[in-house]
Amino acid sequence: MMQRRYRLTGSKQFSQIHREGRSAANRFLVIRFLSNGLDRSRFGFLVSKRVGNAVVRNKVKRRLREAVRLTQVKPGWDAIFIARNATGTATYQELKQATGDLLRRSQLRSDTGQIEPIKDHSQRAAGPII
Repeated sequence: MMQRRYRLTGSKQFSQIHREGRSAANRFLVIRFLSNGLDRSRFGFLVSKRVGNAVVRNKVKRRLREAVRLTQVKPGWDAIFIARNATGTATYQELKQATGDLLRRSQLRSDTGQIEPIKDHSQRAAGPII
């Protein structure tokens, strides 16, 4: 899950980005972004009922959050990802590629590109417990 400090939560934040921000779009998503003057970037996700029922909308939001989390983004930006109707049937790989493409086109993506996901070291060794 994306930490709260990296999320846009208030309607005032969303309204300001819609009003003053710039945008880019592709087949699956629209991104609206605005400089925030902070040491980190924050993200919001809008998925309308046209995309699908609640299960589909939540799945799309989870996939978008993960795609953004795995992409290194320049600090100091607020961005809203707006899902288009086609996102309901898109695969994770398609959404990840669309997200990366929009971040690159909007020049929010860092030069280093992808980072390694956090590895879970809590797994137990294989074999029977003695």
